[in-house]
Amino acid sequence: MIEVHSDVLVEAFYGDGWDSSNRSTVRPISREEADRRDAAGEPYAVVLAALGQELPVGVLHVAWAEHYLGLWRFDALGRRVFEADLRRLEPGRLFLRHLAEWRYEQQDLPDLSDEAWRRTIDLYPDGKNSQGLYPRGRLGGSTHTLVDLPRDLWWLPVPEFGRWEHLLAAPQFGLQGTIRLVEETADIALRPTTGAAEPFGWRPPVPAAAAPWLGELFTPGFKFTHRHRSEPLIIEPVRTVTDIVLPTGQLAVCDPSYLPDGHEGDPLVIEVPPGVYPVQETGAGYEDEMFGDRFTARDTYAVRLLVSEKPTASWTMAIPPGEDVRLLRDGQYLGFDVDSATGCFVDSTARTELGRRYMRALTSGGGEDVHDTDDGYSKVTDDATGAELVTFMLGGDGVYPVWVGRDDTGEVTTVIVANSFEVGCLKPLTP
Repeated sequence: MIEVHSDVLVEAFYGDGWDSSNRSTVRPISREEADRRDAAGEPYAVVLAALGQELPVGVLHVAWAEHYLGLWRFDALGRRVFEADLRRLEPGRLFLRHLAEWRYEQQDLPDLSDEAWRRTIDLYPDGKNSQGLYPRGRLGGSTHTLVDLPRDLWWLPVPEFGRWEHLLAAPQFGLQGTIRLVEETADIALRPTTGAAEPFGWRPPVPAAAAPWLGELFTPGFKFTHRHRSEPLIIEPVRTVTDIVLPTGQLAVCDPSYLPDGHEGDPLVIEVPPGVYPVQETGAGYEDEMFGDRFTARDTYAVRLLVSEKPTASWTMAIPPGEDVRLLRDGQYLGFDVDSATGCFVDSTARTELGRRYMRALTSGGGEDVHDTDDGYSKVTDDATGAELVTFMLGGDGVYPVWVGRDDTGEVTTVIVANSFEVGCLKPLTP
């Protein structure tokens, strides 16, 4: 715990952020301008410093348009010792999405040192939670357990503008003692500076976005470098594996083993016009070596449902039912769970029956109504409705995002499921 003597007087200064390296407020602003930004949902920062002290006790990053409030606590040497990631999920209430704590056992350890003791906590409103403990910092081992933080501490009231002391003194954030915010008497700031590496010196968490070159995965001849390959990879001609009939246009994307009764849940569903669409794959070959023998191998990078030949103008992440994008942290994504290294496209209205038939054929060694190919694809057709299920192999188990391409009118052009590991190793080869 960080001890604070009772009735510590704290001043609030406003700006675009706090520069820890220069120990100064980034582009200071007046209280009135910060109040305007708060009401408009625009980002700003609050620097909270004890009277007569050069370094802050804490810094708040506020961006209500993104439902975000971040909090940093500092020690007497200006090192960060506590981080809280809060999300305004309900009117008047903040959810404690993430906590991180650092302890510097050596005085000479720098801010956020990899050697510092560290604890992380991740929380979700549905009760899922985890805690990571790193006694030797990032460089040592770790243990992961469930969180012992009481559920009534997972939520905090949204602070009124200018009433920051109540948030700073919340027991979740490691403080002991009383903090009192004094009335600001002037629009001054701690050693103001005029520049910052980023426009605001910080930004709200940004979830994973579709790679801007996602379409190039299906562009024959396009060249990529690969983290684990010495030679550039060249995208081969797109291969149409089969087609799929979607009588209702309700495209479900999921692990086919989840479809039968008792495992169905709510798959990720995307609406497209009813019709028949090609299922295509993309990949590249390369030369490899094992035990002195050279051979040609090929990786499949992605599978797509091609809905339209119109150019794709934008990409969005498909959101599974019941999920909340406001909970995503930097680089995180939502998708469908996979436990069989297999995904599928299926007409949602027939998914249970088609899934049952697919799993029955899989466990019994085949079936007349399941058509397999030599390259990991299977197809099942419902005779009554014509609806179909097409399965495809993925890179392994885990969570796979689904990217939806749309044209400039907002109509769906394509739905892509990528081999997350392999695509993460790719980078366009710049001319």
